[in-house]
Amino acid sequence: MGAGEVSWVRAYEELFGPLPEIWFTDRHGRLDHEGLAQYRETGTVVAEWDCSPVPGDGGDEAAPARQSAAASL
Repeated sequence: MGAGEVSWVRAYEELFGPLPEIWFTDRHGRLDHEGLAQYRETGTVVAEWDCSPVPGDGGDEAAPARQSAAASL
């Protein structure tokens, strides 16, 4: 979990140009007008993120093939 300025924005812009509006939408497709306006005025993007696994996405359980080889000895 974290929050702050997204550090790779300038590198992205050098390669691809300005961030498209899709970068400022939520998972439901709603545009963050404030965030987009801030980016267009300042060139910075400030975000919050949570990279913890979502229950049921497969990231919270070990796959059988990944279990320890020592367990089968």
